[in-house]
Amino acid sequence: MPTSQTSRTPSSSSQITHPRCLCGKVAPVRTSNKPTSMGMRFYGCANYWKGKKCDFFEWIDSPCDCGRDELVQKIDLLERQLDLLERQLEKTKAEERRQRGMLWATWLLILCFLIAYLAK
Repeated sequence: MPTSQTSRTPSSSSQITHPRCLCGKVAPVRTSNKPTSMGMRFYGCANYWKGKKCDFFEWIDSPCDCGRDELVQKIDLLERQLDLLERQLEKTKAEERRQRGMLWATWLLILCFLIAYLAK
């Protein structure tokens, strides 16, 4: 079992216990980015980014449901809606470019007829 190290923070006199990972180093606080535990803090191996990790892991925040499943479903729905809106925007931009081309062609044709009429 990992040992702990106690320290005091400058802003408070309360003691905070920092566990040590299996490598023997103080385990730093990390934050989860996984959808099922987004934002939850945990202690992880100090060597995680150095490639010599010991796979030490301990939650700081207690896992709770807190409606995470519903939030994940809403995020998925919003991402799908955003994708649909982005595709619609691209189609609209393409249609706008097509209509601008048609407008320029129409003006050019009118100008040609006007020049031909005035040249007679």
